[in-house]
Amino acid sequence: MTAAASRRSSASGHALPVQAAIVVAGVVAMAAAGRFSIPIGPVPITLQTYALFVLAGLFGGRLALGIVVAWLGCAAFGLPVLAGGAAGWKAIAGHSAGFLAGMAAAAWVCGEAAPKAKGWIALTALFVAGHVIVLAVGWAGLASFMGARPAFDSGILPLLPGAAAKSLAAALTVRLVSR
Repeated sequence: MTAAASRRSSASGHALPVQAAIVVAGVVAMAAAGRFSIPIGPVPITLQTYALFVLAGLFGGRLALGIVVAWLGCAAFGLPVLAGGAAGWKAIAGHSAGFLAGMAAAAWVCGEAAPKAKGWIALTALFVAGHVIVLAVGWAGLASFMGARPAFDSGILPLLPGAAAKSLAAALTVRLVSR
């Protein structure tokens, strides 16, 4: 068993207060990552998917999904935890809605698959696949506002280089922390 798998296993096996602390720390990490925001179109470039994949890689799918649900709950209740400090139902249901839903799905998928990824290359590929989930669901949501082609051109293409870089960075971070 790898150190990361052992940590995930022990995090899931800890008492509820420890799991709650992990979720709270994860929400804070996601909110902090949203402060690094570059507005480029209908959705900004942020470090939130980097944080998401690091959390999924370290704590597994169940806790990563719990973090995303809690983070979105905080946003729904008006806490400024989304990109650029956005909050409220309008922010959740707006242009970013599909991306936010995709992050929940990717948290589960990548968190469950991370223990099986052997080496940083496999983990990078997994996080690229996670970005594909986020971007595909995000594109579908964005297309409901502006049509498929404009959504792809303005809301997906500009995010692709960052998605690749964040996938690599998240994989390397997980491997370094797991040692």
